[in-house]
Amino acid sequence: MNPLARLAPDTRARFTSAEFLRMVESGAFEGMKVELVDGELERINPPMGGHAQAQADVLIELATVVPRNRLCGEVGITLNDATVVACDTALLRQPIAEDRFLTPDDVRLVVEIAQTTQSRDMGLKRMLYAQADIPTYWVIDGMRHVVHVYADPVDGEYSSVHTVRFGEPLAVTGSDTAITLY
Repeated sequence: MNPLARLAPDTRARFTSAEFLRMVESGAFEGMKVELVDGELERINPPMGGHAQAQADVLIELATVVPRNRLCGEVGITLNDATVVACDTALLRQPIAEDRFLTPDDVRLVVEIAQTTQSRDMGLKRMLYAQADIPTYWVIDGMRHVVHVYADPVDGEYSSVHTVRFGEPLAVTGSDTAITLY
């Protein structure tokens, strides 16, 4: 099959974060899970059953060591003028009073549950969060029973990377405490 020829200039529809958020608010994506990455819409697969349990487990564990009003589950983050993504869990620097999408300045830790999305979470999402200077990023890999911990973004990449096995203490950024996932 021959690829489609594109005429110069590229005429594909691209959106800003502000345009995307207006479409979200108007219900344009009702029943769909969609993210905006570099101005282009990307459909995301709906999470499977084990995903919800893993997300709940992380939130419950985090709530034992940080105030609940600093935790969000399944929340959108406007990373820049052309990228808005959803994360599974976020630990906030401080409580947010209004109902809005988060910004990188609001977030201390972002968590993704990588049940079927390991390559995206450890590739594209890792890069996007590092470029946005999200201080710490966890990828919970339930298939391998580990948490991939990315921290200390420098020039768009995380400078600290390590893996914590389920059952071992997992340091919670911004506190002197740890949680244990199973």
